[in-house]
Amino acid sequence: MICELCGRDVPRLKKVIIEGVILNVCDECAKFGKEIKGNEIPKDVKYLPPEIVRERVERKRRRRGRDYLDEEEVLIEDYPRVIREARERLRMTQEELAKKILEKRTVISKLERGEMRPDEKLIKKLEKALNIKLKEKISPIYRKEEKKTTTLTLGDLLKGAL
Repeated sequence: MICELCGRDVPRLKKVIIEGVILNVCDECAKFGKEIKGNEIPKDVKYLPPEIVRERVERKRRRRGRDYLDEEEVLIEDYPRVIREARERLRMTQEELAKKILEKRTVISKLERGEMRPDEKLIKKLEKALNIKLKEKISPIYRKEEKKTTTLTLGDLLKGAL
């Protein structure tokens, strides 16, 4: 089952009221709202079935002419390890790599320790200098065919509004 707040695949969900809306969320996200016990829904709460949410996102997408369901590229989670291993494979010191991409050695050190996330410009320089890929394409949760789910998360809706 997919958490409607964070999008994580979890074994069970809780029905929670967050900002006046009922959401099915994981245990981790349940702390952001008030759990609903039983089937009683308070009168001041707004409940939107998933079909309505999907329909609204589709209408907004058509209106703006953009496809929110496209894949997007994101920084890989283990970028510190990938950068360090690629540098070591090329037998370069942090200082040599820094000079090659016109950055300070401390920047390379922080990247390899995971204390700093590289911006787009730095990602491109590192990818070129080390001959690696630091970004991967991901599809939104509700687009994954293998999961057989059409669940939409709050994060998906917020992305669409930007």
